[in-house]
Amino acid sequence: MATRPTFPIRAPEAQPGPKALEGIRIVDFSRVMAGPFASQVLGDFGAEVIKIEHPRGGDDTRHQLPQPAIGDQSHFFLALNRNKKSVAIDFNTPEGYQVVLDLIATADVVLENFTTRVMKRAGLDYDSLKERFPKLIYCSVSAYGRTGRLANVAGYDSAISQETGVAQLGALEGERPVLGGLPTIDLTTAMNATIGILVALQARARHGFGQFVETALYDTAIADLNWRGYHYLASGKEPEVMGRAPKMGMPGGEFDCSDGIIWFTCALEKMFAPFCRDVIERPELIDDPRFRTLADRKANATAMIDTIEPIFRQNTRAFWAGRLQAAGVPCGQVRTVGEALSSDLTAEREMVFEVPHPTVGSVPMIGQPIRMSRTPSVYPVAPALLGADTVEVLSQLPGYDADKIDLLLKGGAVASTAGTV
Repeated sequence: MATRPTFPIRAPEAQPGPKALEGIRIVDFSRVMAGPFASQVLGDFGAEVIKIEHPRGGDDTRHQLPQPAIGDQSHFFLALNRNKKSVAIDFNTPEGYQVVLDLIATADVVLENFTTRVMKRAGLDYDSLKERFPKLIYCSVSAYGRTGRLANVAGYDSAISQETGVAQLGALEGERPVLGGLPTIDLTTAMNATIGILVALQARARHGFGQFVETALYDTAIADLNWRGYHYLASGKEPEVMGRAPKMGMPGGEFDCSDGIIWFTCALEKMFAPFCRDVIERPELIDDPRFRTLADRKANATAMIDTIEPIFRQNTRAFWAGRLQAAGVPCGQVRTVGEALSSDLTAEREMVFEVPHPTVGSVPMIGQPIRMSRTPSVYPVAPALLGADTVEVLSQLPGYDADKIDLLLKGGAVASTAGTV
């Protein structure tokens, strides 16, 4: 049975300056992945994120893939919901709907990722709110967008990866499309939502109006095709699948070492001479007529690979990585996820650490990759228990005294795991 790895607990740090998004309040109805990842990024930089969850169960991912080593908490949920407050509201009740409207009245941004009909049926879609809240920024994340014949259709990263050709690009030659190891369409959709919200906040600061921001998984996947997709637009030819062999340079690809595999590619002509001289110590290959130019090396790829493969088997991944990096040749030691998270480089970059958790002591976190010199990300707070912040947040709203909140709790329109006021 695997043992959970542990990492240093990150101590709270004094904020050296203002928080980048201090004073921005986000009412976040999103759940599962793309929406929560977007709001987590905003929360990391100081926005107040109020996560609205149904009192019965909350975000679907709270109960997915529970991990016994961390008190049966869901690692899926923990990965996407730090730096947020959890407020449990049933907005399908009249009382809960009014609470939500009162929260939105204090908000800068609403974020949601339901199918189109859900928020419209609840009277919480942008068209229902824009006249009442003209400065509100409303960000909608969906599978296929809010217009068109698939506007009411649910969708996942995996399906959209297949229908946009993204999965095909990850296949080996002659094989069926392969789903990537990461939900990159979900993650880049989240980034697009984050960018859209930040752009809308800047536009409001300059021009004084709110607006509707939309990003869809399908649109994101088409945009993510980028230069590979442009190859088809420019030529009419399907782009090559990447496979295992490098498409941009030679020599390159996967090579067995004494303790594993390394990947590298001499993508530019200027890399070949230092590779021969300083990495594999075979300077005579520089002037070998079979290998003088990239075209020559590609034409004689089998001879090139057969020459260097035995050399790499003589030493470790780390040895060759050091030489390749010193010679200016891009490379990577082929690692498992666990090896990468536990590596010295990850530790040097302080990208994995633990933070306190209210019920299980501490939980691991993968850090925020955006570094800011004057307004860094805030100290990460573990994802809140369902409804942990309901009373605190409502008590800050005008007209919500202890008696009113108590009535809402007793009536079931809202719920709290922190007791009553």
